[in-house]
Amino acid sequence: MHRVLKSRLVAAALALLILAPFASVLYAQRMNEQIAAPPLIPQPASWPGNEITLAYLGHATLLMNYLGVRVLTDPSLFSRVGLAFDSIFTIGPKRVVAPPLSAANLQQLDVIVITHAHMDHLDIPSMKTLPRSAVVITCDKCSQLVKPLGFTDVRELKWGEQTSVNGLTVRAMGARHWGKRWPPFGGDYGFNSYVLEKDGKRMLLACDSAHTDLFGELADNPPDIAAFSIGAYDPWIWNHANPEQVWSMFEQTHARWLVPIHWGTFKLSKEPMEEPLARLIAAGGPQSDRIVIRQIGGTWTMPQQSASYEAATQGGEVSATAGR
Repeated sequence: MHRVLKSRLVAAALALLILAPFASVLYAQRMNEQIAAPPLIPQPASWPGNEITLAYLGHATLLMNYLGVRVLTDPSLFSRVGLAFDSIFTIGPKRVVAPPLSAANLQQLDVIVITHAHMDHLDIPSMKTLPRSAVVITCDKCSQLVKPLGFTDVRELKWGEQTSVNGLTVRAMGARHWGKRWPPFGGDYGFNSYVLEKDGKRMLLACDSAHTDLFGELADNPPDIAAFSIGAYDPWIWNHANPEQVWSMFEQTHARWLVPIHWGTFKLSKEPMEEPLARLIAAGGPQSDRIVIRQIGGTWTMPQQSASYEAATQGGEVSATAGR
């Protein structure tokens, strides 16, 4: 017991030293004046319950109404992520663009999905602000971090396992990533991608991942939507795919629509903040209209199957060009 405690204290001290160059900020303070306002503000109260609507809240956080099931992914709702001290302050990277919605706007949730335990994806202060009635679906061993926060229904999934909430089935699959929360020390946690499905409508929520052919296994029953992380590849290319590799993985899934996430929010790597999206659009070439939600705060509703491709890519908040 003492040995475990000692190793955790050492890991925390090392993490503190690594993150020390970043300034800390009180969560109770107003957002720093230098953080830009989000370009768009989602209006989830107006979203139809019989369709799939998504909003990009920055980094890896998506808010969805998935045919009536309200889902939030990898919530990051404050001005910093990193080493948090009991939600009082955090040492770590600062947001470049403020969150489009606050926790107060996110109290009507059915499901919270966590892909892995890295601090920019499993942010404890953000989780503490969310309704404990939500079902938390997470990767192997992450319930150790989530259950102490007061969530009563926490479901760990290993690759190939699945669970259902209000008719929404969530199946875990792999990625090419890693799961340590306290590198280089501390235990390994799992890391999951997920396939969400309800009423025959399927979506891939890909974990952060280096280039892999793993997602090609979905091509026999393609998802309608695929969400991929597109940033933090320079120099972390062995854990995060670059935009051209993301486009290749997206094409392997045979999905129709691509939702880019993990870009434009935190400075976690060397590439310019806007480069991932610009390179992804270039990689898509004449098919780049399949890339939806191009701004933080952007909202998109999946077009009905019966709609033509031309009709699906015309005007309004609920079109394929929404959020651009």
